[in-house]
Amino acid sequence: MTVEATAQQALPPSAHDSPSSSRAVERLDRAIARLLRVQPQPLDPDSTNGGRPFETPLLVAGLRCTLRYVVLPFMVPLLGVATGATRGIVTGAALGLLLTMDVIAAVAIVATLRRLWALRHPRRWQYLAVALVLSVLVGFFFMSDAYVVFS
Repeated sequence: MTVEATAQQALPPSAHDSPSSSRAVERLDRAIARLLRVQPQPLDPDSTNGGRPFETPLLVAGLRCTLRYVVLPFMVPLLGVATGATRGIVTGAALGLLLTMDVIAAVAIVATLRRLWALRHPRRWQYLAVALVLSVLVGFFFMSDAYVVFS
């Protein structure tokens, strides 16, 4: 008996090895797919469709953050002063743009989840956790921006 065989025998069985946990994960996987309204594709190891599923959402998130935290805080006041516009018009336009970006961010999150579930991407569960946190943040930003616009 080798040392490797002894070490493998000493390890406790993983949760992934038990049939009941794999069935539970499979049921959860199907439930999420139904919720997202996607039909998972059969696993194809030669498929190149899922190579870069995060590229577009990362670009959207980067653009949104750049506009929200760099461009709007510094450029909008300068634009208002340069054009002689009243503060309310510039602030209203900026808040409208922020609301639009929040909606685009929410759509990008759902679209990425749908794509990952359709492709059965191996990291779809990790992204689901991140997407839930990001959805709460985007929802908070949307509600606070909408409160300022409509109050």
